[in-house]
Amino acid sequence: MIRPVGVFACSALFFMATVPVLSQTSSKPRSPGEIAAADRIALEKRATCQREARAKKLSYLQRRRFVKDCVRR
Repeated sequence: MIRPVGVFACSALFFMATVPVLSQTSSKPRSPGEIAAADRIALEKRATCQREARAKKLSYLQRRRFVKDCVRR
C-alpha cells in the first residue's frame, strides 16, 4: 500500500517543478526586424541614460551604476 504522505510529497514536488516552466512567457522577438527594433530601442535608452549621467557630472563608477539602474527602469 502506498502511503498518502509519500503520494502528496511526490505530487507537490512535481507541481513545484512544472509551474515555473509553464508560467514563462515567450516575449522574445522572433523575426530579424523585431530583433533589430528591440536592439535599436535598447541602444537609444542606454545612450539617453549615459547622457543624463554625464550631465549630472558623476564619477566613473557612479555613472556606471546610474546607467545600469536607469536602463533597468
